[in-house]
Amino acid sequence: MKAPGLIHMLASSPVFSKVGREALQSLLDGASLLRLESGQHLFRMGDKAAYFFLVQSGSVVLYRPSYTGEHKIFRNMEAGDLLAETAMFVEPCRYPLSARAGVASSVYRLPRARLLELCRTSPDFSIAMLEGMAVRISQSLNRIDLLTIGNSAQRLVVYLLDLHMQQRSAWLTLPASHGVLARQLNITPETFSRQLNTFRRAGFIGGRNPDLVLLNIEELCKAVELPSPNLLFEQAEPTTHLGSSLFDCCNYARQVLGRAG
Repeated sequence: MKAPGLIHMLASSPVFSKVGREALQSLLDGASLLRLESGQHLFRMGDKAAYFFLVQSGSVVLYRPSYTGEHKIFRNMEAGDLLAETAMFVEPCRYPLSARAGVASSVYRLPRARLLELCRTSPDFSIAMLEGMAVRISQSLNRIDLLTIGNSAQRLVVYLLDLHMQQRSAWLTLPASHGVLARQLNITPETFSRQLNTFRRAGFIGGRNPDLVLLNIEELCKAVELPSPNLLFEQAEPTTHLGSSLFDCCNYARQVLGRAG
């Protein structure tokens, strides 16, 4: 019998949130714990994929080498996040990205064969998992829409406003380094830092990394030609169907939400 904490962690993931505890217990049969040193690879793009993973602690960076030789960072996975679960249904099954530990981390390795067996034998399990995947796809479409409109300054402001809604405070804690956030927002790290400094000099934000404070939201929006949030912005509820955050699919708010939950 797996520890209740592990079952709860798996049930908290969007993909398995609708799956019953008995099925999750069965899914975890054969799971094993791996410990990674900082920088150690969990898998590389193109490797044969016989397992998917659940992060227990630390962080795992998903990336893909680019034609320029730099690494394109897609996601920074934290405790409770799943890795490569959707890739398990592709044949031939190979990892589409590389994964390495950002810090010393622990991850559970779960067999692909057990996941496919449950899908074949339990229609309820399959439907529940498909619902979770559909939510993730909706979140991804929402992010693509955000990242393909506007300029870098607007994307940064939208992200800060999203954090404001998630953390319910003008004081914001950035959940990752400037470099990671910049790449996830499709901004160069230099532009990211330069834009934050511009906002500081203008008096729109304050604080020091990783903590920022929004001093004048209305003027901040006006400076980048975005409409100001309505008066009920701070009381607005996150869009439940698409996830708790516009950036949920990228795990931007995961760390803060986990502490608050």
